[in-house]
Amino acid sequence: MGNMLGLAPLGALPRRGARREEPLPNPGSFDELHRLCKDVFPAQMEGVKFIVNKVLSSHFQVTHTVHMSALGLSGYHLHAAFVGDQQLSSTEVFPTVVGDMDSSGSLNAQVLLLLAERLRAKAVFQTQQAKFLTWQFDGEYRGDDYTATLTLGNPDLIGESVIMVAHFLQSLTQRLVLGGELVYHRRPGEEGAILTLAGKYSALHWVATLNVGSGGAHASYYHRANEQALWIVTGVLLLCWRRRCPLCLSPWHLEPSSITGVTDFTVASASLWDEKGGGASLKPLERKRIRVWVSPQRPFCPV
Repeated sequence: MGNMLGLAPLGALPRRGARREEPLPNPGSFDELHRLCKDVFPAQMEGVKFIVNKVLSSHFQVTHTVHMSALGLSGYHLHAAFVGDQQLSSTEVFPTVVGDMDSSGSLNAQVLLLLAERLRAKAVFQTQQAKFLTWQFDGEYRGDDYTATLTLGNPDLIGESVIMVAHFLQSLTQRLVLGGELVYHRRPGEEGAILTLAGKYSALHWVATLNVGSGGAHASYYHRANEQALWIVTGVLLLCWRRRCPLCLSPWHLEPSSITGVTDFTVASASLWDEKGGGASLKPLERKRIRVWVSPQRPFCPV
């Protein structure tokens, strides 16, 4: 008998194509997790500052800065920057060499290099007059959906001391990024490590980021209501300890960072163990009065 119901053969049925998933994006570097909130706050400055920029070529620029203040240190800074031809984005150009020297001869310099398509390197140097304070070397590899970074801070083979920082971020979905940070330090007679876990969720109009570890917690929330209104909430809870004798750890020390609005509050006094005369004594820290503020697109003026 024929097909009385008029049904099409099974092989003739149109097959629904498999859903094509979009590739996961690269999560970026670990230091950029809270950048959206940090970029909103203006740089604070006391006194008067004169800035003269001189563009010498398409690759080289020099900046002269004179800062005069009655509260802080006044001085002169010479800033020079060189950028190459390899431009990956509006904010990433390789190679890049930046240096800043003040009137006392102290230097801050960094070099950014693109070693391969996915491999980047950075070197940072800081001196105080003729003495080296910091020398740091970074290597970063950016995969399709992950970023791995290794940092060596002040490596000293003779003194057997080093600070190593490892970062890893992985995009689990289009909106969710998880990762961590491991800090290891070693010097003669002392070594230790701190582990921090990080997560970032990016919605259509807001971004929430959280870092939690044995050294404290850092949370930030970025919300854009519209093109004119922008709200930021960020806070840092630092659980720090100071050690003067090898066997004594101080209680936790709370250092609030930023909250919404303009407000004054007093930080609760903490304590630490201080070794004096062969014995440990409890020494209270000073109470501090702090004013913090967060604002829409244009910050409030503290009163």
